[in-house]
Amino acid sequence: VSPTDQPVAAPIVSPTDQPAATPSISPTESVGSEYWSIKRFDVVSKTRRNDKVKSFAKFKLKTTKNNLVENALIELSYASVNNQDQTSSQKSRSCTTNAKGKCFISIPAFHPDDVPSVKLNLKNIDVVDSELMYDDMLNQRNSDNCPLFTGDCPSVIIDHNDL
Repeated sequence: VSPTDQPVAAPIVSPTDQPAATPSISPTESVGSEYWSIKRFDVVSKTRRNDKVKSFAKFKLKTTKNNLVENALIELSYASVNNQDQTSSQKSRSCTTNAKGKCFISIPAFHPDDVPSVKLNLKNIDVVDSELMYDDMLNQRNSDNCPLFTGDCPSVIIDHNDL
């Protein structure tokens, strides 16, 4: 008789007289539950007539069950170094997702000679009045197959000379 022919016994659960402990995690954190993430992220850049580049960060949030995520607050920081005077600047802007799970963050216009690139970092992301958990490992992946805005890929670079 091989080991695979033997039936596997189910674990035995003994009843107790003690009350069940209150779960320390919410039902949304259990296995197979619904999470939300950045399903789509794009940067759209346009060169203006004055040769400055204006960019927009576009987000779309969805759950693992393909539901749209409304009323999520996204705060994005952007950092740049000015080539003219070598000063660095870091600021942040935010947006709230609409009923379609989308929001846009406007990045100030920069001249590529002065500011050749801008680094974007996700500063904060949260859904108001939601029991669902955010899972950054489910975020859209970059060309290296790394989820955006995670510990392994925390930044997105807008290269103004590569548009």
